[in-house]
Parts: sequence; structure tokens; C-alpha cells
Amino acid sequence: MNGFCSRDPEWKKAFVGYVEKEREITGEWFLPMALSTVDLDGRPAVRMVSPRGFVGDGFLRISKDDNGQWTSDVLTICTHAKSNKVQELVNTNDVQLVAYLPHTGIQIRLGGNASLLFHPDNPNHSSLSLDMRQRVWPRNEAASENKDEGDPALVNGCDVDLDVEYIREQAYLNHSPVRQAWYSWPPPGRARAADSSLYPTEISKIADKAEMEKYEMNARRNYVLIFIDVNKVDIVDLKQSTRKIYTRRGDTTWSALNVNP
Repeated sequence: MNGFCSRDPEWKKAFVGYVEKEREITGEWFLPMALSTVDLDGRPAVRMVSPRGFVGDGFLRISKDDNGQWTSDVLTICTHAKSNKVQELVNTNDVQLVAYLPHTGIQIRLGGNASLLFHPDNPNHSSLSLDMRQRVWPRNEAASENKDEGDPALVNGCDVDLDVEYIREQAYLNHSPVRQAWYSWPPPGRARAADSSLYPTEISKIADKAEMEKYEMNARRNYVLIFIDVNKVDIVDLKQSTRKIYTRRGDTTWSALNVNP
């Protein structure tokens, strides 16, 4: 997470604020969350994931020319292209994520739709279904002044050059070498092979250059970035016994309702 700006929706400000308070205690940079999907038999499937952050924040710049002037409320997670969750999300892209922050007593639940971005060389690669241009805005309100609001090439009245493949690449590069190597491994959830060479701990430590390049390419091809277009947020403060539900309207603005915890 990379803080928030005045134009961010209230739920994102609350989300980032709670995560940063928890981080001050734990030192953990990425917040573990449980991701719920629907498996191919129609049953719930849940696993832990570590969101990479919001598009535009931190290392998730929207293009190589972005100097940090853009942000959004689109959350990102990543996965192996051959994991079960990929086919589950292709089949049903409705998801929920939930996190509990034990030191601050906060439960956060996010609901939304997942859009998958594969490597261009991956057979499943296709254009991203989510129109990201409608989900980003400038951090600096002054950036939108004196712009032609009727120009379709502008977002919130501002020029935007959004490169989703650049975002995916930056997300991959900001993993540790150990985590990058995992993406070169055989499909998750399958029987483990006896050949230990199929499971390098760090690709750069592979002695044979040709093999190293092969594993590096496999890792990049298997890396999938998932964009979560959040449409509902439920935040419970267990210490204060409060609960607020945020719902996105059709025009991308948000409503907020205080409810019983």
C-alpha cells in the first residue's frame, strides 16, 4: 500500500489506514487475505493470498512514464497460470477477500469481480476485460484543471497512458527471487515429481545458462496478475463494536451505511 489521497473513496482510506496501523506492529508489508472463489463443482474454495497493492500505488505504476501521479481502488493479487483458481475465476469471476487484523481488531471484507491478465505468450492471453482507464484518477487534484472534459482520451479530465502489461511486469519483478522461481515450477496441486531440478529455489543460481533462461521464461509466462474491481466493502471494528458497509453505485461513486456489527 502507498498511503491514500483526498480523492480516494472513503473505504480505501479506511482500508489503507488500518493496514498501515497493523504494519507498524507486525512489520509485514503485504496483508494476508483469504480469497474465496467457486470451484468447478460449484463449491466454495478458499486460500490465503497476499495482495500486491492498488493499481497506481507503490511499484504498480500504470506505465513507464508514471511518476506516481496516478492511483485507483483496483486491488491486485497474483497466481500461477496453471493453478486451480485460474480456471475457477475464468468460470466465475465473482470473488470475496477477507482479512482480520488481530492487533487493531479490524475485519475487512471485499467483494468484487476478478479480471485476469496473462503473459502475452500464454495461450490464454487476451485483452483485459476490465476498462482500467475508468478506475484510475490523479493523486493531485490540480492535475485535472484546465483539461478538456469532453475528450475521450482523458480520464477525470487528465491525459492517461495506461499499460497493463507494464503493471504485470512490475508486479512480477517486485517479488523475491525465491517467489519468482516458484512460478517456473510444475502446476500447483499436482503430484510432486521426483526430479528436484524442476523446483529451483532461485533461477539465477541455475548453473547452465540455457536452463536458467528456460526457467526464467517459464516463470514469466506462468505469472498471472489478477485485478479485483471492488464493488462492496464491509469493515468491522471489533474493539469499537462498529460496522460500515460501502457499496459502489453504477456511476463509480460510493454509498456508506452504518449497520449493526
